[in-house]
Amino acid sequence: MKILTLRKIHSSLFILFFLIGSAAEVVAQGLASKTTWEGKLGAIRIILKISRDSATKESVAVFDSPDQGAFGLKVSSLKISSDSVLAYSAVIGGGFSGAFNPSRTELTGNWNQGASQPLTLKQVENQPESKRPQNPIAPFPYKEEQVTYQNADRSIQYGATLTVPRTEKAVPAVILITGSGQQDRDETIFGHKLFWVLADYLSRNGIAVLRVDDRGIGQTTGEVANATSADFAKDVLTGIDFLKNQKGIDPKRIGLIGHSEGGIIAPLAANQSKDIAFIVSMAGVGISGMELWKSQSRTGFAKAGFNDDELKRMDELFNTMFDISKKYKDMNDIGRAFEPALEVWKKQQSADFLVKAGLSGPDADNRVRTLAARFFSPWMRYLVNYDPAPVLSKVTIPVLALNGEKDIQVMAKPNLEGFKKYLTLAGNKQFKTIAFPGLNHLFQHAVTGEISEYVTIEETISPEVLKVITDWIRNINKM
Repeated sequence: MKILTLRKIHSSLFILFFLIGSAAEVVAQGLASKTTWEGKLGAIRIILKISRDSATKESVAVFDSPDQGAFGLKVSSLKISSDSVLAYSAVIGGGFSGAFNPSRTELTGNWNQGASQPLTLKQVENQPESKRPQNPIAPFPYKEEQVTYQNADRSIQYGATLTVPRTEKAVPAVILITGSGQQDRDETIFGHKLFWVLADYLSRNGIAVLRVDDRGIGQTTGEVANATSADFAKDVLTGIDFLKNQKGIDPKRIGLIGHSEGGIIAPLAANQSKDIAFIVSMAGVGISGMELWKSQSRTGFAKAGFNDDELKRMDELFNTMFDISKKYKDMNDIGRAFEPALEVWKKQQSADFLVKAGLSGPDADNRVRTLAARFFSPWMRYLVNYDPAPVLSKVTIPVLALNGEKDIQVMAKPNLEGFKKYLTLAGNKQFKTIAFPGLNHLFQHAVTGEISEYVTIEETISPEVLKVITDWIRNINKM
């Protein structure tokens, strides 16, 4: 979902890196089964929602930041004791720790994300659950199995759900590949279970589906901190090997469906295996990672009130960071290059602009360190340096590339044009691109396409998109 997902920019640069993902690890319990806590960092609302997992009966939590359009940011470590709460999200690199007041209606503590800022959360009335009418309801007309498998050296275990149509014939199969951030197998975003809805529709129409927890999520293990899209492509190849040996699945008709960053990972995997028969890219990336970053960052800063001149100044800073990211491999070398380069850039800016950009004032140094740590992380460096040309120009298997015209995260026109250009260079005569009017990054019918809409829209994925994907797969597999 969400590749390089950018939230609304305010004065603090920590907002730049709110990404969707991660899962909850519960260490202790001690609250009612469902509570909501709300506070403010300046003008920015921070909401912590704690609930009980219906399957494991353990406490889980998410952060919301409505003023940034960020919802459902899952907590990776949740510790609740009789006198305190600690909730940390690995994806945003921060969280909250605080102590209860005597009545246990208030938590006083700090928000820690690069810098530490005082934050008090007060218990508020729980809001009604959002309606998600497309979530599948049992019984299902297909076989559903919870599976685990390992990579070749057994260093990673994968947890997944496999759905297979009830038939005596061997059927085509797909692996679903999530977008950026650590996602569960359903690609749960703002209460929407995009991959569950997609898998249900496909398997009802004769196509087997493997949907897999990302590294560090659910039943999947594996190193995450230094992992990149290239590593995730290896995870997909392991899934291919697993599917090839499953009863009822045709090993010559296994394809990939990648959403957002998954649209980068799918062709990376396809270039390494002859066992991949086709690709569906849902809001995949057909332009360079640098172009994508600039597009997203300019959109975010513009919505925060930055004028054309100020946008140009931010472009200059990010261009400097791109150059450093590309030139140096070692983090120590990057640090030695970045600090003086930043100072040179800052000396060319006005004091008011630096404050507006969050690069001057209290805790500015901490915010800059957080910015640099995120931007120069292995995952981000791989993405911003991603070039689709040498990847897509080698893909000759059938490809269906889809985008929503209201997608503000992976813009439809330039990215679909990229797919057309490079697949044509590959000599691929079996590809199709479609831009869906009125649909956003999640392929929901939307008004503005803004991220803040995702949680308010009841539709998880357009029925038209479900049908287009299914019909295309059935057609190329002569079903």
